Amino acid sequence: MSDKRLLGTRLGSTSFESEEGVEFVSTQSVTFRTDDGEQFQVTFMEGVELPYEWTSPHSSKKGRRLDAAGKPIVGVDPNAPTPPATPVTHWEQLLKRRTIEELEEILAERREEMRASGQLGSKAA
Repeated sequence: MSDKRLLGTRLGSTSFESEEGVEFVSTQSVTFRTDDGEQFQVTFMEGVELPYEWTSPHSSKKGRRLDAAGKPIVGVDPNAPTPPATPVTHWEQLLKRRTIEELEEILAERREEMRASGQLGSKAA
């Protein structure tokens, strides 16, 4: 059996599909430059909105897109994620609806109600 060779194809190394009738999409090459001067190119499909920044595949640093003259494009990236909204505290929400004087009145009323029901001691807090 050692004299015989297995006949057949090399599985996985060749493809039986052809590129006949396949229309490839038109592409454009865009150049980016990092802060330390590294330039790299990324291929995009034509007609898409191009990002202003892209991460370098070699150094993992952010690179800025260059225009045709080789200068970085200035502006705010329209594709950048929006920053998260600053959280509004309960106290800030309360102050939008009421003044300090109104809140002190409500607090005094609530203390009296709690004293009357026995939930709060008779001492002034």
